[in-house]
Amino acid sequence: MNKKLIVLMTACLLISAAVSAKMKSVNSRRDFEHTVANDSMVVALFYDEKDKGLTQMYEDVSKVQKYDDADIVFLRINTARPQLNKLAQLYRVTTMPTIIFFHKGKQLHDVKGRPTAELMGNISRSDLQLSIDAHFGKEMAQYIAGKNAKMSNRVVQEKESWKAYYYPRNIFTNSYGPEERDLE
Repeated sequence: MNKKLIVLMTACLLISAAVSAKMKSVNSRRDFEHTVANDSMVVALFYDEKDKGLTQMYEDVSKVQKYDDADIVFLRINTARPQLNKLAQLYRVTTMPTIIFFHKGKQLHDVKGRPTAELMGNISRSDLQLSIDAHFGKEMAQYIAGKNAKMSNRVVQEKESWKAYYYPRNIFTNSYGPEERDLE
């Protein structure tokens, strides 16, 4: 095969995997704001380079089936980078690591306007999952139910679409005899 074609196919596969991934590393404030604005449910991890074990646990949680089904986006923001450190200051992140939850483009707050959806310091896997379920549980259930309903409707439509072109066995047609073939 042509080497250029192989390289092109590999690049397409890598790009499609990156586009469909639910775990994203943020490179700029613009990337962060774009993702938060366009995705319904976002979990943002502000971390320092020292927190390598936490980032692996965070990535493992992002692969949980119910979070994948609900299309929750998990962002990683490395505050050791100068442009991302300013983003952390904007959201008043002082303790590393900190996890902030966003829903429909807005940071989750309580009635008094304080950020409610935050986890700081030593974060365990169970704490993270409990917090995600507490903040997004209802929305996840609605989203997954809507997604399943769309899938069911699409399957029904697909099954119905071919029926106009299919002649079942119980429909009999007159067979052509030798005398009818001459008329053609």
